[in-house]
Amino acid sequence: MVFTDQEYFEVFEKNEKVKEAYENIKQICTDLQKQTNCPEEDLKDFLEFISRQFSK
Repeated sequence: MVFTDQEYFEVFEKNEKVKEAYENIKQICTDLQKQTNCPEEDLKDFLEFISRQFSK
């Protein structure tokens, strides 16, 4: 199931745990990008790599 951005934001409003996870992941990615100076595309690829690990 694919969610729109608006649907995700609605979930954040209703579920504090999901919102907290989102904020934590966003901060971790921001910190990682600052510390490594990696391009945004590399960070996106890294997140996609991590998401594929859940299906194994």
